[in-house]
Amino acid sequence: MRFKEDYDGTTVNEIEFDGHGTKILNVAKGHQKLSSFLKEVFLPEGYPNSVSKDYLTYQFWDTLQELCSTLNGTLASHAIFQGMGVGNSKASALGATYTWLMKDGSGMISNILFAWSKGTLLDIDAKRWRLFADVLNDIAMFLDLLSPLAPPYLFTFAMCCTSVFRSLVGVAGGCTRATIKQHQAQCNNMADVSAKDGSQEKLSGLLGLFLSMTLINIISVSPLITWATFSLLTVLHLYFNYRACSCLVMKSLNPTRYKVILEHWFKEGNVLNPEQVNCVEPFILGHRGIGKHIVVGASLGDLNPSRSDLTDTLDTNDSRYIIYRFNDEVRICLRSGSNHADQIEAYYFAYMAAQESSDSTIIISNTDQISAHQKFLSEMSREGWDLSFSPLGSSQLRYSLV
Repeated sequence: MRFKEDYDGTTVNEIEFDGHGTKILNVAKGHQKLSSFLKEVFLPEGYPNSVSKDYLTYQFWDTLQELCSTLNGTLASHAIFQGMGVGNSKASALGATYTWLMKDGSGMISNILFAWSKGTLLDIDAKRWRLFADVLNDIAMFLDLLSPLAPPYLFTFAMCCTSVFRSLVGVAGGCTRATIKQHQAQCNNMADVSAKDGSQEKLSGLLGLFLSMTLINIISVSPLITWATFSLLTVLHLYFNYRACSCLVMKSLNPTRYKVILEHWFKEGNVLNPEQVNCVEPFILGHRGIGKHIVVGASLGDLNPSRSDLTDTLDTNDSRYIIYRFNDEVRICLRSGSNHADQIEAYYFAYMAAQESSDSTIIISNTDQISAHQKFLSEMSREGWDLSFSPLGSSQLRYSLV
């Protein structure tokens, strides 16, 4: 009696049971063993079935941008050490220490402020903020290269500015990376996906480390070579980042993707699937470039309708939200107890209200509109959209009658 054992779809062993005991025949060839080993080290368990379809493409571009960033980081570090006086007998160790402390302190303060002010937006527009982080990182490196040219009294200020930029990069890059890993993990394996991403990043860093040893010798010849190398690497870094972000096919709704879907739905009568939306999603400009701005979780105090108008609406409408159109905005007030499904529904009708040009008024959906919305939701589910989590930018404001 003979059995075979497969690992990730590759036959590795054949086991034979006979009257004399068990015989294990290893059928995997040398290159198959190496391939299996590399997959175990650098790819999540169960790849490709355990990750999203865009996993390999994204990781390819992400690894390339990480390599460019590592090489640019070498140029920046070389410039910083020059500016702090490494190799200069007149430089003071105490002065360098003060500069370093002020740089770190600036970064810590900006980290706290940025996380407080923009934390909730990082989930909503992960692609946009991911690209923002890398652009800001390149700007920080550009300032690092300029820092040795600055007079001593401006050098500390320049170091504080780059530290502020890098702290924003750390928050935006780290949080959006977590969102992307959550998207890629298809079998509740986010920890494994994150760990293997870290291994890929370290491999790219090691390669960058070896290349940096050669790069340092080249750039020391002329400042012109340094700037030419930095410019080339920066262009490649931004291009690789854009390709990485544009290949992601997110299945959750955010304001930008939802507006693209709704725009097509009301024009053509059908729902685009995630792959189609990804091709036209303006993730750099965001949702503000598509129609009127829709505010989710607005305050009742912002509506300013007549007292009788508001009272009649609250008395006759048992909906979990109120929609109010005012100038170039459509505002959604959410009732206590409303959930993600209510926000998706409210956003649908708010988009309808945004297409009208009448004066500011409170919008109440009717039975026919509710039926059309139910059909829309069915089409959304059929096309593969995840409606269980929809970061539409809602605040935590909720109203209730007292």
